[in-house]
Amino acid sequence: MNTFFEKNWFKLALGVILIAMIASFAYKLWANSNEADPRLTAMKQAPSFQLQDLDGKSVASQDTDGKVRLVYFFYSFCPDVCLPTTFLLTQVQEELKKKGLFGTKAEILSITVDPNRDTPEVLKEFRTKFESKPDPSGWMFLRGEEAKIHKLAEDYGIMVIKEKDGNFSHSNAILLVDPKGKIRNYYDASRPELDADHIVKDVVTLSKGK
Repeated sequence: MNTFFEKNWFKLALGVILIAMIASFAYKLWANSNEADPRLTAMKQAPSFQLQDLDGKSVASQDTDGKVRLVYFFYSFCPDVCLPTTFLLTQVQEELKKKGLFGTKAEILSITVDPNRDTPEVLKEFRTKFESKPDPSGWMFLRGEEAKIHKLAEDYGIMVIKEKDGNFSHSNAILLVDPKGKIRNYYDASRPELDADHIVKDVVTLSKGK
């Protein structure tokens, strides 16, 4: 027995080491596959709000909990970025519909920073400018008092400055909020490489509870 053990201990030890290495490698693959995308790490709790939809109904931030939300501060009289960014969101809407998430597990919230000019009638007309019209079943246009909305935008990390001509300079960003109300990402909507697929992929990830 001693002679057998002496001759084979090295093979036995090597086998144990190889098994341990394979197990360790398999665990690393499993861990990496389940690791959250670092871009989607929770940043902070999204600010709460109490606004009105285009029918004058009150909408509170907690009313949208349980869904992934894309929040965009805009105004319909915007001379440059708001129209193409809203068009991008219509593309996101259509992709989310294909995946069965729109309105059920994901919503879009467009909040006007110019509520004095952006009346419900004006915003309803604004929605008709797009081939894929914003669908109320999963896309709300929200209004409120101008000062409160500007403070809300600031709390979200969005800069809003009222110009002398009545227009607004503002950060052109789409915010990604998870079902628990945590901000997970800021998309710079002015970047030409940002597309609907990129945003939809993140929405799908968060809709799975990651």
